[in-house]
Amino acid sequence: MKTKHLNINGIILFLSFFLLTATVSAQKESIAYIGKNGKLTTKEHADIIQKTRIKSASETIVQSLSFQDSKWRKIYTERFRKANDSTYHIRGTNDKGKSETLSRIYYPLADGTFRFKDIHKDQVMRIGNSTTKIPLTLQGEVTEFYQNGQKKSISVYNKNELVSNQNWSEDGEKYIDNIFYSVDTDPGFQPGIKVLHQHLLKSFKDAGIDMSSINGSLIIGFVVTEKGQIDGFRILKGLGPNINNVAVESFISLAGEWTPAKLNNQNVRYFQVFPINFINKEQHFESAELGKGVLNVSF
Repeated sequence: MKTKHLNINGIILFLSFFLLTATVSAQKESIAYIGKNGKLTTKEHADIIQKTRIKSASETIVQSLSFQDSKWRKIYTERFRKANDSTYHIRGTNDKGKSETLSRIYYPLADGTFRFKDIHKDQVMRIGNSTTKIPLTLQGEVTEFYQNGQKKSISVYNKNELVSNQNWSEDGEKYIDNIFYSVDTDPGFQPGIKVLHQHLLKSFKDAGIDMSSINGSLIIGFVVTEKGQIDGFRILKGLGPNINNVAVESFISLAGEWTPAKLNNQNVRYFQVFPINFINKEQHFESAELGKGVLNVSF
């Protein structure tokens, strides 16, 4: 199996699964309900709620909420400030308070839709089409770029739902196509998550890594194909080359089958994100426990 080890630099990801759907008050507030894969839906089937509030002629706020622990919680806020008729500066803040700013340039089209361009630190990050201005409702082809200028993906949308994509690694090498990031049913490891955790823990021990000296998180990403195979490994957050490589090789050597993800009753390729948390404790024991799909290794 050919694998690709890649460190992903921080890239601003501004949520674009938006549609202005219903005016809910006289204060110019609108709400959109977004389901799997960006599908427009009702509140009962929503994964994300988007609230759009027009504060003034030059400022609009878009707030994103997700359903967590039996309640809707704010995960992201975007503040749109109008620079001129074609340009807005957008400051995004997540639930941890981290914020970034990009500029979005709009080009009105004859059919009433928009061509847009997102720019961050003088680098074009995304170009595409939308049927709405604030927030975006993606339609047709959308191209994304890495911070170094290399092309990241070319995706096709229909009414904000992802239809297909072509993908490249940061060094320009072709990556796996037609990957989905939001599905009806997540993939699963058939022997069970406990077996997977035990295998990873053993791999670190066999590699001679002193895990008691590690404190932090390693996040590995990979594609589970429509046939239940895994490939396309990426280190999304690393803890050094040695630990990163052991984690990747551990997944490669993992015996057992994966159940593919499903979207609209079809098996699809899915990008699986798997965090591994290393937690140092004063007690002289070690354990591996599961918490919402996360491997917590304590010492």
